[in-house]
Amino acid sequence: MLLPKCCATIKPEPKQHVEMAEETREVRGRIPKDLKIAFEIACARLEATQTAALEEAIRDWLQKKESSEK
Repeated sequence: MLLPKCCATIKPEPKQHVEMAEETREVRGRIPKDLKIAFEIACARLEATQTAALEEAIRDWLQKKESSEK
């Protein structure tokens, strides 16, 4: 038996793109208190997560070191 259109169930669209979660690891270190505070303030002001900012800083540092070796 067919249901009238007003009573038919609507199935959600299948997801076209499913992102895989990237495996992560924790990094620890000690920095001067004033640098930590400045970092926290900058992240808040820029609405950036500290994780994203640290990842960017590490990538920039690696790129800088790799280019200085050439």
